[in-house]
Amino acid sequence: MSTETPKINRRDWLRQSAAFIGAAAVAPLLFTSRAEAADKMAKTAVNYRDKPKGSEMCSNCKLFIPGSTPTADGECKAVAGKISPKGWCDIYVPKS
Repeated sequence: MSTETPKINRRDWLRQSAAFIGAAAVAPLLFTSRAEAADKMAKTAVNYRDKPKGSEMCSNCKLFIPGSTPTADGECKAVAGKISPKGWCDIYVPKS
């Protein structure tokens, strides 16, 4: 009984490699939902802090979604978690 591994020629190896790479590239598109693709950034990724930077604060930002009262925590369109109206981060965009 022979224990040699079957040999594969270069052309077949290239075809199989290309098929594998193509499948690996398409798989995330097939197996992720839109909600997962639209995940928000972490607070640490945008250097979020609960204190304003001068007059710049979340309550004056286009991305801020206010809470139930002006002083209540709200949400952000781009950052995950509760957001203080007096907070600030690197992606601050002033309301016009």
